Amino acid sequence: MMHTIYVTVGLLLIVKASFAQQCLTNQRPSASDTNIPSYIVDLDTPPFLRWKEIAIQYKSKIKDLLNYTKSYIIKVWPMFTFLLDIMHTQLPLIANTLPEPYGDELKGISQASGISLGEIVFYNVFYEVSSLCTSIVAQDQHGRIIHGRNLDFGYLLGWDKTKNTWALPLKLRPLVISVNYTKHGQVHYRAISFAGFIGALTGIKPGVFSVSLNARFDLNGGYMGIIEWLYNFDRQQSFVTFALRDMLTNAKNYSEVLDYLSDVLLVAPCYYILAGTKPSEGAIISRSRRTTLNIKRLGADNNWFLIQTNSDNWRQQSALDDRYISAKKCMQTQGQSRVDFESIYNVLVSRPMLNKLTIYTSLMKPSTGQLESSLQYCRDEDIACTLW
Repeated sequence: MMHTIYVTVGLLLIVKASFAQQCLTNQRPSASDTNIPSYIVDLDTPPFLRWKEIAIQYKSKIKDLLNYTKSYIIKVWPMFTFLLDIMHTQLPLIANTLPEPYGDELKGISQASGISLGEIVFYNVFYEVSSLCTSIVAQDQHGRIIHGRNLDFGYLLGWDKTKNTWALPLKLRPLVISVNYTKHGQVHYRAISFAGFIGALTGIKPGVFSVSLNARFDLNGGYMGIIEWLYNFDRQQSFVTFALRDMLTNAKNYSEVLDYLSDVLLVAPCYYILAGTKPSEGAIISRSRRTTLNIKRLGADNNWFLIQTNSDNWRQQSALDDRYISAKKCMQTQGQSRVDFESIYNVLVSRPMLNKLTIYTSLMKPSTGQLESSLQYCRDEDIACTLW
């Protein structure tokens, strides 16, 4: 078994080494090519009904994703088929114990879509244990801040031989939507999400802050937090995506967000990447489930940009993942005088930041509330794509 692991890791290193890094230019799509549909979730509507339209419209695609995931577990990891029983018998308990409005929102999605509550909960908590991402916060010479991110998902969860790519991103891209959360008829905040997913992965509150979430891997990971929640060992924790949505809903300023996300107990370890509206308002909060391990701030040590992938930014980066080093090189190449949507987009779609796991790219300007997002497809005919 160990020999197989060593051989696999060695092969992965060879594959990664065979791809040269790059820094592209002139890649930003036109507004008509951003290709992500937009919906309204009215926060003045009862939670049970808020997602009804979206749940009905996307139920077949959500079912397709869940059916693939379940069949993959049965086929590839038969020793873990007991997880499917837990999905139906135990995970509904999470919906019954979540703080409002989240429990009722999940129950409403389940009823509207006809998908079991356990499966809807599974779909909403899976990010607690798996994801790969790249986030960048940068400040130009005038103190204006831009926040960009790639969301990558589906590592080691199946390969589509016919399309020569990871299988899960193919199922997730049709679910990506832009959500305008409204109160009293006005946009309160915006998020890029998956249909039927009620937490926040990428969001902006106009004139206040923007935020993205990257997974952080730890032995004391999200699976432990979910077990603790299920068996009532600790329900003082917050699910990482719900903590973000809490802040998008309630926070009045950047400092409030920074303090809360640094202190809140979490179900899973993660990286919170923040950007504000004033010079030097940017930070990467590296979280364990219980504490903040490190806060890296924009402007400290003359840093005009911050980059976060899925490794601790104060440690040596893994040889298996060169996204951080490559993104840093591209940012330094373009320089601080060229911090705008186009330049950050160019970095995020350069290799290996853009790879076969990349589902979407988002660009945010918190001072104005501007948000642009586009689906990503790393095609071998366009570029020699890295696997991650």
